[in-house]
Amino acid sequence: MADQPQQQQPEPEPEPEMGAQPQQQWEGAVEARLPSTPAAAAWPHLAAFCSLHRYNPGIDVCERVAGDDGVPGCVRYVASRPPPPPPRAKDGGDDDDDDQQPAAAAAGVETWAREELLERDDARRRLVYAVVGSNLGFGRYVATMTLVDDDGEDVDVNAPAPAAAAAAGCKLVWAFKCEPVKGWTRDGLLAYLDAAGKGMAERIEAAAAAAVTDIAVEDDAAAARS
Repeated sequence: MADQPQQQQPEPEPEPEMGAQPQQQWEGAVEARLPSTPAAAAWPHLAAFCSLHRYNPGIDVCERVAGDDGVPGCVRYVASRPPPPPPRAKDGGDDDDDDQQPAAAAAGVETWAREELLERDDARRRLVYAVVGSNLGFGRYVATMTLVDDDGEDVDVNAPAPAAAAAAGCKLVWAFKCEPVKGWTRDGLLAYLDAAGKGMAERIEAAAAAAVTDIAVEDDAAAARS
């Protein structure tokens, strides 16, 4: 029997001291639909751990800095160059938007993070990663990204075409658990992840569709040569 791949696990948290208050924790999840892409077709794109800049519209740089891409223990460096902040209204404006970005981004400074892949599960189409350094205000932060076929079921390839098309999509579920993040609110973090998740879903759908088109072109060319 082949050895099972090992998974990197975060270090156990120390037990709280007697009488100490439990540490506050944020957790939540957002979802984004890929209506025309089954999970199996979307997974190779999501699983490309060090290619996040291709799919997340808010990421400008994604580079491997340690380990092998896609293997637990791999570390990626991601960075964003935010646009200049919009001018404030003369009456002081509404500062609610500031809750959706860290202080560094609000100040127009490039934001960055190092993220370690803790687990990659191809069968469940799931990635688990942790932020291990950043200028975004993160302390302990662990996130899980999972692709789930619509209704949680695989598509029946023998179903009639209309039914198969209706069931062809999937959804991206992005969940997290973390300490409160300096410069953010929980609702602001959820709003950021929601927008990023929807942007990733759109780009993954486009990439999956392009891959299908490329395969069709190659098949047609092969048939013409035969």
